[in-house]
Amino acid sequence: MGNLAQMAKHQGHEVLGVDDKVYPPMSTELKNSGINFSEGYRAKNYDSADLYVIGNTISRGNEILENILKNEDKIISGPDWLYKNALKNKKVIAVSGTHGKTSVTSMITHTLIDNQEDPSYLVAGIPKGLNKSWNLTNSDYFVIEADEYDTAYFDKKPKFFHYRPQILLINNIEFDHADIYENLDQIEQNFMELIQELPKESLIYINSTGIRESFLNEVKKNINIRAQIVFFDAGTKNIHQINKNITIKGLEGIISENKVRESLENYKGVKRRYDIIYDSEHFRVIDDFAHHPTAIKETLKITKEDNQDITLIVELGSNSMRKGIHDNALIEIFKENSSYVVSASQEQEKKFGVNAKSLTRDIVNNLLQKGKSKKTILMCGNKNFEGFQSLILDSLI
Repeated sequence: MGNLAQMAKHQGHEVLGVDDKVYPPMSTELKNSGINFSEGYRAKNYDSADLYVIGNTISRGNEILENILKNEDKIISGPDWLYKNALKNKKVIAVSGTHGKTSVTSMITHTLIDNQEDPSYLVAGIPKGLNKSWNLTNSDYFVIEADEYDTAYFDKKPKFFHYRPQILLINNIEFDHADIYENLDQIEQNFMELIQELPKESLIYINSTGIRESFLNEVKKNINIRAQIVFFDAGTKNIHQINKNITIKGLEGIISENKVRESLENYKGVKRRYDIIYDSEHFRVIDDFAHHPTAIKETLKITKEDNQDITLIVELGSNSMRKGIHDNALIEIFKENSSYVVSASQEQEKKFGVNAKSLTRDIVNNLLQKGKSKKTILMCGNKNFEGFQSLILDSLI
């Protein structure tokens, strides 16, 4: 929503905003963009406007929303606003899937820029090689993450229905977002509806190794699909190579494979995507946004290629993690690694047992004792690790 606010400001609109809490770096970006915002969903923060863009975390009972509805003000969802104001006349390249959306979106964007194309883009992260997470340009192309999460309280369908891509990449489909989906079947059904909605001019690339065989077969036999479907194997070596292969496929017909590979050699990555945030003779700390067992396993695989003494810290921050949906898969990971958890419930602490104890200050102090070999601390999660990451960095620096 902060990025959409900046886009609207860039287009010449006067923009005001309200959120529960606004933290750096977004608070800094908004202020630098000249966007005023209030903190707290209280009636006193309601202000008159021509249009209200409602985020998907807002639900009935919110004091600001109730004032908007009471006054019969005009509302729109973020994805709908984005399509009408930025995507409508663009060739949209949309990257979807449970994992890898941010990385592949930024890799495609980087490659287009590196090959004298200046695309518009929206990345749900902070690409290291770009000045910001979004851009609006005169290019025909707009690169965007296509999220399967719901759109708004009045539109419970996934955001990606609004983007109407000319090129759709489906990397992988696994169960996640347990707060809005009951099972994997429901998620696949939304992907199927998206595929069926796209016109014959659209091109859909599906990584056959990232989806269930039943879904693959359903797509193949569906007579209602008009778009062009291309199945391909993105490989299984590691997540970096998979993302690279998906990027190459997404740019097929736009940039040659050799040029894509050359461009990706100077790709700098995305913050919180295998981000080495501290490195010295004795310690290395890696921050990764992985918050699903599959992503954690893939990140571990890469980590083990270059590091011997690894400690895994997993934050149970997502709704699916907190609900315990992935507990059994996590236990299998913990059994094979020196592991600790953050934000575990009492029930999860008992279930994980000796395989992964809850992180404490005393444990951190022990972890940071110098040993004979270099220690690597891999921190996987989508929140702030309850301050433990800052504690570790402050202790090391």
